[in-house]
Amino acid sequence: MQEHPETATAMATGTATDASVATESPASGNATASSNASSTANVTAATTAGSSTANAPRKASLELVKELPRGSVGVVHQARNPQQNREVVLRKFEVPEWLDDANELIQKILAEAKAASALDHPNIAKLHTCGYKDFTVFMTAEFVEGQTLKEYMAKRQPEMNEVLQMAKQLLTALDYAHSKGVCHNFLNPYNIKVLPDGTLKLVDFGLLRDKNLLTQSPTKKLENEPYLSPEQVKNKPVGRAGNIFNAATIIYQLYTARSPFSGPHLGEVDRAITDVTPHPMQMAHPRVPEEISKVVLKALAKNPAERYSSGQQFFAALEEAAKAAPVSRANSTGSFPAYKDGPGPNASQAIRVQPSPNASQAFKAVPGPNASQSFKAMPSGSTTQSVKVTPGTVGTTYVGPSEKTSARKPVSTANHWKVVGAVVGGLCLIVALALLFQRHPAEEQDAASPSANAAAPFSGKAGQAIEKVKAAQDSQEARTYAASAPAPAHAGKTTRYAPAAPVAPPTAQEGQLIVSSMPMGATVEIEGRSGQQWKAPQTVPGLAAGTYKVTFNMPGYATEMRTVQVTGGARTPIDVRMNAVKGFLTVASKPAGGEIWINGKDTGKVTPIEFLVEPGPQTVVVRKQGYLDASTDVKLVAGQSLNYAPSLMAAGRTDNIRLVGSGGVGKLLGNNSGNGSGMARIEIKTEPKGAQVTINGTPLQKTTPVEVQLEAGNYDITIQKDGFKPVHESAILGMDDRIKIDRTLSH
Repeated sequence: MQEHPETATAMATGTATDASVATESPASGNATASSNASSTANVTAATTAGSSTANAPRKASLELVKELPRGSVGVVHQARNPQQNREVVLRKFEVPEWLDDANELIQKILAEAKAASALDHPNIAKLHTCGYKDFTVFMTAEFVEGQTLKEYMAKRQPEMNEVLQMAKQLLTALDYAHSKGVCHNFLNPYNIKVLPDGTLKLVDFGLLRDKNLLTQSPTKKLENEPYLSPEQVKNKPVGRAGNIFNAATIIYQLYTARSPFSGPHLGEVDRAITDVTPHPMQMAHPRVPEEISKVVLKALAKNPAERYSSGQQFFAALEEAAKAAPVSRANSTGSFPAYKDGPGPNASQAIRVQPSPNASQAFKAVPGPNASQSFKAMPSGSTTQSVKVTPGTVGTTYVGPSEKTSARKPVSTANHWKVVGAVVGGLCLIVALALLFQRHPAEEQDAASPSANAAAPFSGKAGQAIEKVKAAQDSQEARTYAASAPAPAHAGKTTRYAPAAPVAPPTAQEGQLIVSSMPMGATVEIEGRSGQQWKAPQTVPGLAAGTYKVTFNMPGYATEMRTVQVTGGARTPIDVRMNAVKGFLTVASKPAGGEIWINGKDTGKVTPIEFLVEPGPQTVVVRKQGYLDASTDVKLVAGQSLNYAPSLMAAGRTDNIRLVGSGGVGKLLGNNSGNGSGMARIEIKTEPKGAQVTINGTPLQKTTPVEVQLEAGNYDITIQKDGFKPVHESAILGMDDRIKIDRTLSH
């Protein structure tokens, strides 16, 4: 086997000679391998080294500082080269010995690394060395201090102009690498570092992608999968067009805070990448103009030939689209953007539904008088829902008032018991009030004024049914269109939370954290308090003074992360506004218990219930035995709330339909007889003739032209013929009515 003797020897003894790959030439021989084989274990043992350089195990040239989060290939350490006084990243991975072409694979790894080592660009982390010992490969590269782009997006959403600058850096770096014949095999937000000044650094250039080298966990693979190109999903080599696609998935997420391709498992994600066109970006996030969406979707084309030929061309189109459709800047915090037209993702959108004569429901959007748009569309007892959003600084960490002074005035012994008594009395009063309100929620609702009751989306048994369904499904995961969630503030109902246990004042050694979210009810996790969760709003006691990472999760909203400084003896508040990434669809019916179908699929749920749905067009159908189907087509944007509550129409009888022929009326179905008094008639003709007619799910035994006699009532009529598009009609018939349906079928 051939190897790089200088690098391989150094790596085997736990060191790395920090020379460029381009200067190393392979040579035959394995002389140094046996003499240093035992010390290879020293490198492995050093993987548990702490973060302190002084205490780290030291080998001739490199000091292992700490192990970094694992990526897709091998084990990665932060290391230090004391001779050159610089930090490097050391990656170690194994080539399977059982491979027939193991030597050939090693040469491919070295060739890929050698090409990448020539890259010298301000937005690309430098690859220093690559070598191997037996079947173990070692690589060293520039260490970049800073958070990954994924971590950056989890903490805040960049403004529109910031996204444009990030896209420019990303695409410029890719164009430069492509000009050198190098493509990035693992381009995703985890492999992009964001420096404090906003500079992007692409890491892991020169790392070969091969299925035999991947060591990622299933969770890590699911995290990385949405950023692959269709060619990578099909195990084809990565090219320029593939990197353009990779970059477009990242830019899509920068603009909308959601990935264009997502799913609960790898198969669904892969299918979305190869077969499904992503939602337009203005549906995923209302701040994105349609012009920008068109540019990014072109870069996400399934056919590589239909994408932009270079990053420069992609960015030029993106910049031109941004100029053509400018948007307002974000608020002063830079965390959440302001929108030029319409509300942000958390603005409540209320909808009314008006039934059309054929039982299909149409929606009409009417601009509201304020930032919260009102959509009027349909009656049926479902009234406009609204949410009052309290303005304020979003995502800001506040400093407790007690932090302003370092000294406290001591309480005298005489007053001590008075203070304790007052605190205990106040807590008892709070507990009593909480129990009182929790015990009599029904009485409070019944005591409300008639106008207040009219404004509620559901009342009485329907409201109780919703609460029962939501409670039963509270623990389920949100799915594309079938997963329900606890009713948040946007749904128009006030969510009740169990009162938190009284919290004693903080001690001098420990601090407390007051967590709250908008909307309320987010699940809060605090780093270092594993296994514990809280529901916002709540006060978290017993925190040692220090810095904490706090994570907020809520179904239908993007995960939010904040870093907060807790001070001993103080209460530090942190308030987070959640960024919606899904729409909220509440479906009810009169009568209740209707089956719900969304986009042609049975959800397995019945009315009334609430769903989390992906932004975009949705077709909703409510079905109940003995009633006509009620359906509607809607377009949801992220954060929008919609109510659909049709009054189902009783279906007319089909067991006594009679054919009308040249010889008079003949019985078709049933055993009932009659003289036809008060009966209605429908005459149906088609061009071409011979179409099958189905009335309320019952097929007629005669094809068109046909005339039937039936009772007064509501009927859905379907006309279909092989090779032609089906025709759907609805008819509301009174006694002795006669109607004619004459249709020309189309292919």
